[in-house]
Amino acid sequence: MADILTQLQTCLDQLATQFYATLGYLSTYHDNSPATPPPGIPSAAPALAKMSKNTTSPPVPASIAASAGGAAAAAGAEQSPVPPPTQQPGTEPGAVEGEDPNLLPQPDSPRTFAARQRELARDLIIKEQQIEYLISVLPGIGASEAEQEARIRELETQLREVEKERVAKAEELKRLRGRLEDVLGAVSVGLYGDR
Repeated sequence: MADILTQLQTCLDQLATQFYATLGYLSTYHDNSPATPPPGIPSAAPALAKMSKNTTSPPVPASIAASAGGAAAAAGAEQSPVPPPTQQPGTEPGAVEGEDPNLLPQPDSPRTFAARQRELARDLIIKEQQIEYLISVLPGIGASEAEQEARIRELETQLREVEKERVAKAEELKRLRGRLEDVLGAVSVGLYGDR
């Protein structure tokens, strides 16, 4: 398993990728209604002063409000159904005759768009919580600078002691190797005699 700093870097990279993907989705599949209407064009959204402050219903996107207003006006008029666009043989599925493949895809329905927004937001929150957890388990978090310095000095002392033990064991290993070579030499002389 990777150390905490490597995991933290991986999570930060993943978070940046999620931000990029989220912005890409939001800019590609939104309903294309302008946030601020151009001057001289009446706004489809009600003015803030006209909105009730105790409303529990979610706000409706401007494109839906405009289409709902247009649908109410045209409700009395007889409309003929519009035939679906035809697909040319040999083209990609979903490609429509005469449609430019470089155009952006159709916006998602408001319900789908809102559900995907919530899912993307939830994923960002989960990744952010993972990052917070990794930061919280980093050694030294919650300790003052003086405590960290004291801990470092203590670890340095322990490291010096362990290094002395290692050197002593290496010397002992050399002595034992020499004794083993002497024993093996005596055994080989005893078995085979002087030649």
